[in-house]
Amino acid sequence: MRVSTYNVVGTAAYHSEAVDRLQSPGDCVIVERGGVTRQLVMKCPDGCGEVISVNLDRRAGPAWRLYKRRGLWSLYPSIDKTEGCQSHFILSYGKVVWTDSDWESTDWESEKLGDVKRHLAGREMTSYIAIADELDAIPWDILRACRVLVRQGLVEEGRKSLLGHFRLKSGGGEPEPRPE
Repeated sequence: MRVSTYNVVGTAAYHSEAVDRLQSPGDCVIVERGGVTRQLVMKCPDGCGEVISVNLDRRAGPAWRLYKRRGLWSLYPSIDKTEGCQSHFILSYGKVVWTDSDWESTDWESEKLGDVKRHLAGREMTSYIAIADELDAIPWDILRACRVLVRQGLVEEGRKSLLGHFRLKSGGGEPEPRPE
């Protein structure tokens, strides 16, 4: 039973407490202790019943980033289960976006088009992650905006080792003026 939404059901101080609060596929609990966000614990949205634990604390090694915008949570990067049900999905604005579907065609936010164009003006190839960090945006939103601009012929994406890096095409138009 694949679900297409997820629900952050609250916070807990410990992993075991978080696991006890998971009832349905897609339920998530954020583990916070001592003012530090440490983990996202989730019942796999694929319905396989597995509990997924995602590190959010950079002090404990490589960590995902958790964002809250307009009351909705997003996680970066994706969750790619290499064992069990082998699901690969993105958590964005309360939706589970399955990567085996065309995730770029889903109804995601793309209000960042002007911001991205302005940001790329006069720059060489720039990673969408760096752009997101500089704009305080969710990387998935910036990647989607960059790919929309590529389809519009205004931006080009690097190849091979520069995949995920973008720049304005020459003649790609002037950046939109900044609001005053």
